[in-house]
Amino acid sequence: MRNGNRTSGIDIIGDLRWGTHFCQFYRTKKDLMDILIPYFKAGLEDNEYCLWVISKPVEEEEAKEALKAAIPDIDAYLENGKIEIVPYPYWHAEEDVLDPQTLLNYLTEKTSKVLASGYDGLRYSGSDFFGHEKLLGSAIDRYSIIVLCTYSHHFK
Repeated sequence: MRNGNRTSGIDIIGDLRWGTHFCQFYRTKKDLMDILIPYFKAGLEDNEYCLWVISKPVEEEEAKEALKAAIPDIDAYLENGKIEIVPYPYWHAEEDVLDPQTLLNYLTEKTSKVLASGYDGLRYSGSDFFGHEKLLGSAIDRYSIIVLCTYSHHFK
């Protein structure tokens, strides 16, 4: 299903193709969760491995609780490893800097593993990757990956 459409879970976005890399801006934590929860729910329903790299303003337990409200059997998905929630600090290579090539290598290697495990592809979201957008956008179109990067408007 490499060239098939995938459900984004986000009404205004609609369907996506593998290799899609897009960004969403949000104003509040609620806005962010309103974007990400349906995005990951759609991925879980479509046999995609989901990887959520969380950062402020969301904490890991908040992410799990929000998922649980929308997906009653989220605990089974977490136990089976169909979705992984990773705090952003674990992704820092050194001195609070995430090397873009390291991120890309990880995502492509992870995609190969999840495809070999029977998933249709990898659905990913993270934030604070502004300097990595160009590299991600230029490389993922060859893979069964969908990437959603989120950015705060910092409105008060």
